[in-house]
Amino acid sequence: MRKLIWAASLATLAIATGAQAQDAPADEAQALETADAEGAGDQIEDIVVTASRRAESVQDSSLSIAVLGGETLANAGVTQASDLGTVVPGLTVSLGGGTNQTYLRGVGSFATDASAESAIAYNINGVYISRPNGIGPIFFDLERVEVLKGPQGTLYGRNATGGAINLVTRRPTAGITGDFSVDIGNYDLIRVTGAVGGGSDTFAVRAAVQYTDRDGYLTDGYDDQHSLAGRLTALWRPADNVDLLVTGEYVSVDSQGAATVKRSTLSPVPDDPWEGPSVGNAQQPPTAFIPGGTRIRDDGFNLIDVWALSAELNVDLGGATLTFIPAYRDTRASYLTYTPGFYFDTAETSQQQSYELRLGNDGDRLKWVAGVYYFDEDQTQLYELQALPIQRSIVNTTLDTRSWAAFGEATYSLTDTFRVIGGLRYSEDRKRQGGFTNAFLPTVATISNEGRRSFDDISWRAGLEYDVGPENMLFATAARGYKSGGFFPSVPQPNNSFEPETLTAFTVGSRNRFLGNTLQINLEGFYWKYRDKQERFLGATPSGTTGLLTTNAGRATLYGASLDLQWRPTPQGTFRAAVEYLHTNYDSFVYDVYSPPIAPPFPGFVNSYPTEATGCTLGPVRPYAGNDNPPLPPGVPVPPALLTDSQQSVDCSGMPLVRAPKWTGSAGYQHRFDLDGDHRIVAGADLQFASGQYLSPDFIESGRDDGYVSLNADLSFESTDGYTITLWGRNLTDEAIYTGGGRYAFSRGVAAGGDPTLFYANIRAPRTYGVTFRAGF
Repeated sequence: MRKLIWAASLATLAIATGAQAQDAPADEAQALETADAEGAGDQIEDIVVTASRRAESVQDSSLSIAVLGGETLANAGVTQASDLGTVVPGLTVSLGGGTNQTYLRGVGSFATDASAESAIAYNINGVYISRPNGIGPIFFDLERVEVLKGPQGTLYGRNATGGAINLVTRRPTAGITGDFSVDIGNYDLIRVTGAVGGGSDTFAVRAAVQYTDRDGYLTDGYDDQHSLAGRLTALWRPADNVDLLVTGEYVSVDSQGAATVKRSTLSPVPDDPWEGPSVGNAQQPPTAFIPGGTRIRDDGFNLIDVWALSAELNVDLGGATLTFIPAYRDTRASYLTYTPGFYFDTAETSQQQSYELRLGNDGDRLKWVAGVYYFDEDQTQLYELQALPIQRSIVNTTLDTRSWAAFGEATYSLTDTFRVIGGLRYSEDRKRQGGFTNAFLPTVATISNEGRRSFDDISWRAGLEYDVGPENMLFATAARGYKSGGFFPSVPQPNNSFEPETLTAFTVGSRNRFLGNTLQINLEGFYWKYRDKQERFLGATPSGTTGLLTTNAGRATLYGASLDLQWRPTPQGTFRAAVEYLHTNYDSFVYDVYSPPIAPPFPGFVNSYPTEATGCTLGPVRPYAGNDNPPLPPGVPVPPALLTDSQQSVDCSGMPLVRAPKWTGSAGYQHRFDLDGDHRIVAGADLQFASGQYLSPDFIESGRDDGYVSLNADLSFESTDGYTITLWGRNLTDEAIYTGGGRYAFSRGVAAGGDPTLFYANIRAPRTYGVTFRAGF
């Protein structure tokens, strides 16, 4: 089947490359020049995006979008996905082991292993990146990053419930160009980035590479960065109406990996918020229910290798443009991390291929796009989970996903100032899980992880746009997004699967320019309804083991408003401010936890789940309804623990969504001082802020970030000889900013000598500073 698909792809490329048309199209990405917001001259320059599968100015778009140019990303030190949350209000990116956990306005996924998928779709040059650990350090040599907030089901498909993040790389151009930069900073930071390219109007290439070496922010070496990434692109225009862009990419990560830091409201915490978890007696005291679980050591590692190849073919057929995007991505990851109380050693592989074929036309009155999409991914996962001395599990799982979709979206101008938008997408996903779990309980039981399910959905988008004036637009949109259901390793279905989630969003807003295009004010209000939200948590499985489980959290409501302001009071100065208000509430969030009777209960808690260890309401313990359920392979005895399990309901209804602060925002000012000889000095400062937020669905106070204000500053000398020297400092206030984490799983009641408030949190970088040298030609 795959050979047929690749053969059809090559045939399509060959046929389309030979096609001819009478009129020569302008390359959309080149026809409208993209600029960073700082721009030049007196006016605010337009930022052009292609998020709607066509080139348009942000000021002409009704999408809820934040755009960061390549220079802005470099100045902010954004080199990997986890850095992106420092510059976009409402966005939180954290690391769980070797996996990125991305949340937009409280919508995201606690993704930590191969069975988890992000609710925010990452794409590079139009290619969907399926693995959250496959994003890696690819934020270099970029033209821009587009952050789309809210469901993007029509054009981006499944797994874009909360939004999409599009990375657009720099394209090859005619002539010889190049740039080079070196960053040197504290924590022994050395980062070298370079790119060179050139050619003719018919054929051009560009090569870019980035190497980063930095010590860990935590005192035991965790949260370091050691990576190498390279990208080679070639652009071929064999005819005036045809262009073919081919991209090859390689990413290698070899680091100690991410870790969490201790937080508690009962026991002392380290004076240094960045004290590593392996330092000292940072775990549960040995007088507790069990002797502290698996101790955290400093031997963690994170190894990731990604190979990727993609192409984008555009052919102007006269009445429409044909676009074909075939892509292949191979991700291999292995990492050892310590989930509080647990040792987690995993190795994963993913081979994904995708194909998108679409037609579109950007007419005067009608703009439309329609297409089909196919996605195929084969995964393997082998991991060992230990919670000594009570548990050791070895999970060997295969996961196969086949997905296809048909979609279309159109914008029609009823008048010169009034437009209507409509779009539909049908998606179908087929998932299959195989493999087994070897559970040591303490007797060995082999438990099947088998499962096979199909899911389908219709997503849609509708809207109105009205031009109040030449630089003023009002809009109202409604959209629905969908994230596929799936599996996690446990006893066979239905106990090891979960349902799809959907989100319906209503948005009203306006885009405005005033004072001769020197003042820009964009406003939005939104109301979101979430159904069957997928929540991931650490708990006991129906088989008596402990693992990462996924449940559907019923319903949730989100609403809020955002303001984005940019003002150029003089040609030399630019002021920016962005603020977002967000209210979230779980209308219904009830799920069951399973309680294997691994020891008798202690005072202060029910069975093995203490009431003090969650902010939610716990129901009474009751016999597990599935005790007689899980079929085991022939000849395998049923462990006694499986016959005596109990279960308990957890009701978190009325709680806010996790990683969803009520207030987030940023403000900054940059000023240019012109010197003799056209040299100049550019000085800037900005701050980011956020109010309090819960970091995990445990909803305990030690698992809550109280909010922060973080200050950054930079000072640059820009020479007309083509080089720039920049002194920079980030998080100069040295704020301890927590982005995620989880409760210590074996915290028991105080009467048992334990600390039920013990929580381990992900933390952002402390104060960093350094110097950057850039040169270009």
